[in-house]
Amino acid sequence: MFRPNRLKQRLSEGHPCAGAWLFVPSADTAEILGTLGYDALIIDHEHTAGHVQTAVEQIRAIRAAGASTVLARVPAHDAHGIKPLLDAGVEGLLLPNVESAAQARALANAAWYPPDGTRGAHYTVSRAAAWGGQANDYRAGAKQELLLIGMIESLRGVEALPEILAENVFDMIFIGPLDLAESLGCGSDMANDRVQAAIDTVERQVRASGACLGLALRPNELAADAYARGHAFVTLGCDVGFLRKGAMLLAHQNI
Repeated sequence: MFRPNRLKQRLSEGHPCAGAWLFVPSADTAEILGTLGYDALIIDHEHTAGHVQTAVEQIRAIRAAGASTVLARVPAHDAHGIKPLLDAGVEGLLLPNVESAAQARALANAAWYPPDGTRGAHYTVSRAAAWGGQANDYRAGAKQELLLIGMIESLRGVEALPEILAENVFDMIFIGPLDLAESLGCGSDMANDRVQAAIDTVERQVRASGACLGLALRPNELAADAYARGHAFVTLGCDVGFLRKGAMLLAHQNI
């Protein structure tokens, strides 16, 4: 069950990477996207009805379908929500709307074993460690193979970015343009000049820090353009969007 983090390895080697979001808590849709070669698939637990058992089913389906790294977006840095997902076998965590160094440190405390954090030991029987069959390997590599991603989605997060980066917790800073636009009073206008200025600020600071950059692509934004600005990882869309777009296209053509 325990394996090297392929996404983390590819990022360290300088490969541009792409992923997609899973908003439908279904193993079937996860398996479909798992066959398509994405570097990572992100199980969302911030906005969806998913829970740990649906995540287990999605992880199992993705791993069976291909080589995509399995990430999860957690609703908060609360250890009670993080620990079961890690023990289930997710290979990275996204923390939404990071606005302080304290939030970054709280995530690390929940995600890392002592002495680096306070994560409780369950690897002798956990699914992530092959139900205990890989307990020693899992414990030895748990921190190294785990990808921690902090999402900047507000003006306060942009302003606090220097202290967040100084905490040296996150492997990647990921920009969420829609929430950032809302935070700036621009509604859903992700192309607004104020939004772009904030994105430029984040990109500049993260590039200077040496951390990886990530981005949820905006409508009509190309991955190649994001890569050219220094992003190492982009999300191309989500299962709901892919389904809706395909269904709408066929409906417009035939109904």
